Amino acid sequence: MTQPHAKHVVFVTWKAGNAPAFEAAKRLGHHVTLIRSLLMEQSQNIDFDSSPYARYVDTVHVLKDATDLDALRTRVRAVHAERPVDGFVATVDALVVPVARIAEEIGVPFTDAAAAETAKQKNRCREVLAAAGVDRTRHAVVGGFEEAAAFAAATGYPVVVKPARGSGSEGAHVIADEAQLRRVLGQAADGRAYAAGILVEEYLTGRFVSAEIGLAHGRFLRLAVSERSTWHRHEALETGTTIPAGIPAEEHDRVMEFAEAAVGALGLRLGIFHVEVMLAQDGTPRLIELNPRIMGSCLPNLFRLAGGGDIFELLVRIHLNEEIERGPTAFTHHATVRWFGAADTTPTPGHVPDLGWAAAEYGDSLHSLTVRFPEGDVLLPCRGNLGNFGEVQVVHTDRATSIRIAEEIVARTAEQLGIEVTR
Repeated sequence: MTQPHAKHVVFVTWKAGNAPAFEAAKRLGHHVTLIRSLLMEQSQNIDFDSSPYARYVDTVHVLKDATDLDALRTRVRAVHAERPVDGFVATVDALVVPVARIAEEIGVPFTDAAAAETAKQKNRCREVLAAAGVDRTRHAVVGGFEEAAAFAAATGYPVVVKPARGSGSEGAHVIADEAQLRRVLGQAADGRAYAAGILVEEYLTGRFVSAEIGLAHGRFLRLAVSERSTWHRHEALETGTTIPAGIPAEEHDRVMEFAEAAVGALGLRLGIFHVEVMLAQDGTPRLIELNPRIMGSCLPNLFRLAGGGDIFELLVRIHLNEEIERGPTAFTHHATVRWFGAADTTPTPGHVPDLGWAAAEYGDSLHSLTVRFPEGDVLLPCRGNLGNFGEVQVVHTDRATSIRIAEEIVARTAEQLGIEVTR
């Protein structure tokens, strides 16, 4: 039951997986309002109504498209008039900026709207960080092949091509040579992913990690450095994460200092942020991208499994503009996720095989294993995070064992399916 001192928390999301965040807000005694986005749910085959979210939410509003700023503004103003909003939570890339704009209009603390917009416009983000002396990765927004080829000639291959604005690794490619560049940009001309422009960047080498940091009342909260894995056939595709990263303490601190400098240079002001970093062999951190929202997918659950606590509760408290006293996270375990999809176009298997062997063999180390095929007779090649049909989560006190078990389960599941998967 909502307590007399309850504040009003408004979530704007299409993710049924955010139910733990709704639960955290309710557990803290607050009144919870949820604004859903029907088109986004449908496009991702999300069955929100079958999720357990309802028990944690006091009021639900369903918009056709919550990214429609005018429609969202009208709904939020009506909600605010009925019960003043104390804090917003938006965990999805496409919704952070519109929520930030509306929060500023009605005077509710939230992530800075202009800074969030800059973070999502990747070339602009790089320009701001270069001006601040934080990161000087070479990049250019190009109109087509000729300009991209000129950039590559100056920097050398490989180069990275990605949408100037986007998420989930969709449309991102590591380009090995001019022939591949011509082919990828020829395909990009017809794709909506590049509507905001084509960004070409120098290729960064090293160890791929991410920093999860909070910011409240001008103070940074160092939450985690995670290590990331990618697919050898398509380097831009992430295949998994382990929390915490297996890096020395001095490298951990260097990554955190870099992430704090990047967030500070943008002026994001308030929230939990996901900063992807390439840690070069000489120890220099370089930005891959900065997301003005909490880490996505199942990563908040990995954080909890590794012993970091309830990051969703922390998220709610930050967005209610509370003073947070918290030291660095003291993890007790290593939690690993591996995602997988079809490596190439292949017929959809007729059924999901019996996966009971995984729990029988790996016991408590296996947290979850799911395989869910999209509708249709054919599985398309997975080249972005949204193309995965499988996920395994593993937790163990030993980092190497956590990773090994996750990768073994993916390999054996692929054998059962009889298809090659991304891993």
